[in-house]
Amino acid sequence: MNSYRTPEIVIAPDAIAVQMIAAEHILTLAQACVAATGRFVVALAGGSTPQGLYRRLAQAPFLSQMPWERTWAVWGDERYVPHTDPASNYRMAREALLDYVPIPEQQVAPISVSAGDLAVDAAHYARQVETLLAAGSGRFDLVLLGIGSDGHTASLFPDNPALDAPEDILAIAVEAAPKPPPQRISLTAAALNRSNQAMFLATGSDKAAAVQAILRGPFDPCQFPAQLIQPSNGALTWVLDAAAARLLDESVGE
Repeated sequence: MNSYRTPEIVIAPDAIAVQMIAAEHILTLAQACVAATGRFVVALAGGSTPQGLYRRLAQAPFLSQMPWERTWAVWGDERYVPHTDPASNYRMAREALLDYVPIPEQQVAPISVSAGDLAVDAAHYARQVETLLAAGSGRFDLVLLGIGSDGHTASLFPDNPALDAPEDILAIAVEAAPKPPPQRISLTAAALNRSNQAMFLATGSDKAAAVQAILRGPFDPCQFPAQLIQPSNGALTWVLDAAAARLLDESVGE
């Protein structure tokens, strides 16, 4: 892979519109997946934009229309902190979404941080994800992702050794992340690409330079890890607000 495939790009006026577009897309996708296969498997993202989306999904009409009882949820990445810590991606999703929707508890698979050993917990999560995917099509139905202003996604940071994970490794320990906390566990690019749909959400002018570099710049995934996300035989979508899209050329989305 030596180039970045042009994804579908949707530009909305503001962050609220991004959340609504994403929620409507997720509802349509989830209903279709459950009708076809009996389940909907999603990898959740951390961050403020996904948090707003989760709150939207926990409200009408999505609360009653989503097939929650047939939904399985995992996480794209986690900070290596207790699940009660304010920095925990699991805690954020729990407080914004999971406490309000009827997903069976056994279908929610947070990244374990209980072993006290980053590598052990990463290996455990890799096995857990592999088992979940193997019980179905072998792929996620949807992977939700955000980006950082440095071009990272999940906990795959520029020039980090985690970028070089073997293709058969689904989750990896991340040491020395450039933003706190430094220890994390992340699904690998290979795992994230085992998806029928990958959807990036980006809002705010502070993301504009990264969005432009990822979507319009040269293929340089060591510098912009989000470029690694190109699902094999799957769809790739970016939903941006006008501020995040402000440096893209005018032809985008036409």
